[in-house]
Amino acid sequence: MFSDANRSSHLPDRLLLRLACVVGLWALTGLASGQVQNMTAAELAAAPRYCPYTQSWGRSGTPDAPSAEAKRWVAIMGPTFWHLHHYCWGKMNLQRAMRSTTTEQQKKHLLGTVVGDYWYVVKNGSRDFILLPEIYVGIGEIELRRERPQEANKAFAEARALKPDYWPAYSHWAEFLMRSGQKAEAKQLVKTGLEYNPDAKTLREQYRLLGGNPAEIVAKVKEGGTVEPMDEGESLVLFEESEPKQPAASAAPHGATTP
Repeated sequence: MFSDANRSSHLPDRLLLRLACVVGLWALTGLASGQVQNMTAAELAAAPRYCPYTQSWGRSGTPDAPSAEAKRWVAIMGPTFWHLHHYCWGKMNLQRAMRSTTTEQQKKHLLGTVVGDYWYVVKNGSRDFILLPEIYVGIGEIELRRERPQEANKAFAEARALKPDYWPAYSHWAEFLMRSGQKAEAKQLVKTGLEYNPDAKTLREQYRLLGGNPAEIVAKVKEGGTVEPMDEGESLVLFEESEPKQPAASAAPHGATTP
C-alpha cells in the first residue's frame, strides 16, 4: 500500500498538471461566482448608468489608464469605483433572481451571490463611499427576502448611521416591523427618519398609517453638504431609489433598490 505522499509521486506528470488546472479553475470560479454571463439588452438597460464603465464591463480601461467615462465616474465616486463592478453584478443577478421563471433553488443561490457581491464592495471600499448607504439598504432588503431579519436590521442601521436622511433605510425596516406587529417600534423609527428628512413622502405616509401626524415632526438640522452636480449641469442622482407616486406600507416584501 502506498501512503498519500507515495501515491501522488506515482501519478503521471500529465495527470498532476491536469488536476492542478482543475483546482485552479475551481478556485477562480469560486472567487468570481457573481460575474454575470450572457447579459441581455434589457438587463443592461435596467442597470445603473455607471455600470458599463466599471471593471469587467469592457469600457473602463484600467485604474492606471482609465477610459474617459471611467475617469469621470472616479472623479465623482473616488477610487472605490474600481470595486463597483461587483455591485453591478449583484444588480444583474438580482434581476434574474426575481424573475417568475426562476426556481426557488436558483433564487436562493442568486440572492446569496448578490449579498456576497454587495459585501465585497462594502469591505473593499472606503467608509465615505457615496453609494455605501444604498448598498447597505440593498443588503438589508435581500436579507429580508432570505428570511434573515437580524442581518437585515444590522444593514439598515449601518445605512442610517452613514446617511441619516436616507429615507429607504427607515422605510424598508419599518415595513417589516409593521408586518411583524411591532407598530410602536415602526412608528418611532419612521418618526426619527422624518426628523432627518421631513419631506420624504414614503415616511410621511407610513407615519400617517401608524397614527402619527407628520406636521408635528420637528426637523433636525442637517449636517454636511449636498452632492455636487455633474460638469454638464445634469443632476447627479447616485442614491437611485426614487419614492413611489403612491407610497404605502404594504404587506408584501419590498423589492430591492431600483436601478
